[in-house]
Amino acid sequence: MRTIKRNDKLSYTFMQLYSRIIGSGPPILILHGVFGMSDNWVTIGSALAEQGFSVHLLDLRNHGRSPHAETHRYPDMCDDLNHYLEQKKLGIVDIIGHSMGGKLAMMFGLLDPEKIRKLVIVDIAPSDYRNLDNSFHANIITTLLEIDLAAHDGRGSIKEELATKLNDQSLATFLTKNIGRDERSEKFIWKLNLPVLQKFLQHLHIGLEELEIYAPCPVPTLFIKGNDSDYYLPEHEPERLNFFPDSEVVGIASAGHWLHSEYPEKFLEIVVP
Repeated sequence: MRTIKRNDKLSYTFMQLYSRIIGSGPPILILHGVFGMSDNWVTIGSALAEQGFSVHLLDLRNHGRSPHAETHRYPDMCDDLNHYLEQKKLGIVDIIGHSMGGKLAMMFGLLDPEKIRKLVIVDIAPSDYRNLDNSFHANIITTLLEIDLAAHDGRGSIKEELATKLNDQSLATFLTKNIGRDERSEKFIWKLNLPVLQKFLQHLHIGLEELEIYAPCPVPTLFIKGNDSDYYLPEHEPERLNFFPDSEVVGIASAGHWLHSEYPEKFLEIVVP
């Protein structure tokens, strides 16, 4: 395993991740994006399981049913993945990663290429996005933190408030999947670790510059982009080829950032031709 030079004084420890495992056969790990969880990928995971794969739908740290942590950095999450592979005795795996999960998959591929047979990177590039307008994600976190969950008696009213504040019904529906109940008080809570995600949000937009010494990644890699999304653009091509020379890019017409949800059949045709 290769290691990243870590300049801060934070303690790096792995989390024992929650996963939903479907099917049997060669293992595929699916890594969701920020604000997501394993539940978002059940349709895709079930379809892949029917084609003879053992699909591991993971909740990454600070998301879904996985533990909350004090940090949310890619090196930490790589440690989480290594622990998961060891715990499940998986050996060599395929990894599908969307957005944040895609950036994590790319970093893991550079650090531990011998553990991966194939990478599928969904609508994200190995580029630094910190100079772009990232207010969309920041506004979501601020909005979720502002909502008084105790003032609501059902998920429906929470979704209505979210839809009003964000002016986006489909986004509100997606985010309300992150509502849970406290085991003791049974009050509504966010499954997301919002304060930590807010603190490390800029980190999630970093590129792979610190891993330049590990390039190129030898793992065969497929980039799938939404043709109506601005997450993967022509200017990202040089970095893709620098880090992942054994790669290709396939676009899905009329698809946005959540292309796997918008066009699941087309997505599956590309992943497993």
